[in-house]
Amino acid sequence: MMDGLFAREAVEVENAFLAAPFETDGWNAALRLFARRTGATHAQLLGIGEQAALFNFMPDIDASYQREFIEIEGWRPEVNWRVAASGPSLEIRHEAHYEIARTHSGTAEYEEHVRRWGGVNGCQTALIEGDGLLVGMAVLRSERDGRTSERDRKLFAAGARHALAAVRMQRAMAQRGAQMTAGAFDAIGVAAFLIDRHGTVVAQSAAAEAITGDPAGGALRLRRGRLGAVRRDADTLLQTALGRALGGQAMQQYWIGPPQDGDSGGVLCELFRMPQREWDFGFEPRVLVVARRAADIPAMRAAPLRAALGLTHAEAEIALRLANGEVREDIAAGRGTSAQTLATQIKSILRKSEVGREAELTALVNRLLR
Repeated sequence: MMDGLFAREAVEVENAFLAAPFETDGWNAALRLFARRTGATHAQLLGIGEQAALFNFMPDIDASYQREFIEIEGWRPEVNWRVAASGPSLEIRHEAHYEIARTHSGTAEYEEHVRRWGGVNGCQTALIEGDGLLVGMAVLRSERDGRTSERDRKLFAAGARHALAAVRMQRAMAQRGAQMTAGAFDAIGVAAFLIDRHGTVVAQSAAAEAITGDPAGGALRLRRGRLGAVRRDADTLLQTALGRALGGQAMQQYWIGPPQDGDSGGVLCELFRMPQREWDFGFEPRVLVVARRAADIPAMRAAPLRAALGLTHAEAEIALRLANGEVREDIAAGRGTSAQTLATQIKSILRKSEVGREAELTALVNRLLR
């Protein structure tokens, strides 16, 4: 049976982890306590994606540790024998497993790194595996600290179960937050898509659903949970833009043309890189895409065209619609003017813009609005 001290420490660790998602410094506090109770120098929470480390939380360690870990690609199992030693979720791995992993994994750079930062000994477990993500937890001990004892590993195992519950709660809160954000856009009738690190749409507003579900042939659609454009050339543009946003580009703006000539289903897509919190486990949305049909674009969108090209308000609106792929007949009908009046206005737009054709005007509008 567990002795009284062990039971009290286990409850203390449990309470710290279960409070972690709800307190400002909760995860740091829980990891610090976990390290002390297991006799370790540091406790670590590590998230590894398909090609990179998504997060590496270790309280009270110098920032150069993180930089060095990235430089040596410490998330790769062929580099890091701790990663190579990983087992199934909640299965505890320790020094005996590290010795086996070292026979087929590890580099000289990682060996130097792990000794310098006091991580030769310790124990670890995977908490979450799947969907391109491995979340693992470990306690690190130096050669001077010595190996973990059976008691240390037993307390680690007890704490890991509660850490898993806390990570799941953090994920649920992130998902709930995404739904609430989409709901906020619902309240103002804006089409908004929230996209995670994989490029998957994790939440969308009702107006966004209407755009991608447009039976008349809208410009955007969802394919296996990913946002795409109907036209191949437009989809290439959109996917490149999403990649840039996921890579850290702050804001982008693109016209995504209609699926076929003569359709009026083009949209203006604005991509925003969402701010990341200190404790971002990779569950929260990374990119916000706001999509606006030409008719829904507020007058402020015409302001850059009016300023740059000297257009009137009416001319700027017509230029936007032409760039969006709308045909002259639809523009004239939408504005309540004759085809002859519209033709005169377009001639004026082309003259002021110093271009000779509508295709050149479309290219110019796209450049000015990016």
